[in-house]
Amino acid sequence: MKKFWFTLLIGVIGCLTAIAGNDIKLTEGSIASLKNGGIGCVVLDMSDTQFDGKMPLRNDDRFRDVDEQLPECTREFIREFNDNSKAFRLTDKVEDAEYEFYVKLTNLDVFINVMSFKGGVGIKLWGSITITNKKTGEKVAVYKIDEEGNSGFTYQIALEEGFEGIAKFLAKRIKKGK
Repeated sequence: MKKFWFTLLIGVIGCLTAIAGNDIKLTEGSIASLKNGGIGCVVLDMSDTQFDGKMPLRNDDRFRDVDEQLPECTREFIREFNDNSKAFRLTDKVEDAEYEFYVKLTNLDVFINVMSFKGGVGIKLWGSITITNKKTGEKVAVYKIDEEGNSGFTYQIALEEGFEGIAKFLAKRIKKGK
């Protein structure tokens, strides 16, 4: 009987994983050319981000100081990307970069994460990522972020973890060339 329940549980988890898919999808272009290497910089833009699609993010007390958090989020984005990438690297020196990763968040929502080992608060992000060749000004690729979620012990940590999730996703895609 234990084997039956274990098999059923594994089957349900497998189905849920297959249905879930990716929350970040390529909508334009290709990153295949980045697989062989290069240097990029990242710009995190939260200037027009809405909270729950209802009000400007900075009107919510939890995110009033989000502009002060962005430099740390940028550092964590670069660190996470470089930890998961081989040939392509991100740098904080804009003048050295061949490519620009422009991450624009349009909406942010929060939730309480009770079904996680971490617990705490969670953040869901919506927006886009545009990768541009700085020399030619040409768009290399555009990704749409449909609902990237992450959690942490505080809203600030959850926001950093959300950006780290985006960075890890991009690094793995570039490493595969897809």
